[in-house]
Amino acid sequence: MSRIEHFAVYADDPTALKEFFVHALGLHVIVSNAGPPPAYFLADDHGMALEVLARPEGESASNQRWICHLAFWVDDFVATRDQLARIGVDFEDETLVENDDLKTAFFKDPAGNRCQIVWRRKKLGE
Repeated sequence: MSRIEHFAVYADDPTALKEFFVHALGLHVIVSNAGPPPAYFLADDHGMALEVLARPEGESASNQRWICHLAFWVDDFVATRDQLARIGVDFEDETLVENDDLKTAFFKDPAGNRCQIVWRRKKLGE
């Protein structure tokens, strides 16, 4: 059986994006390459990793409306959403879901990558 090892995203400023994920969502730096250009692997407490790379010159961000997003499972949806809002994260009102089985909200990280916080009564695969 396979499992997801990591997801990679571009950033115009990889160091700043690394700092966002460390401070805003509690990820840990597990590999740091000072560059040039800088690159990082960040991980959660369960081993899922995120690779943050410098955006190649001339490369644009992809349209991430429904695909290509980072989903972060959170234990306390409301507290996490409020914490992110306090540091200036703007959530997409049209994608907000809050019911007994699912709570989810989408936003863009400082590099423009589409992200999601999610809580489910039953975890995926259960």
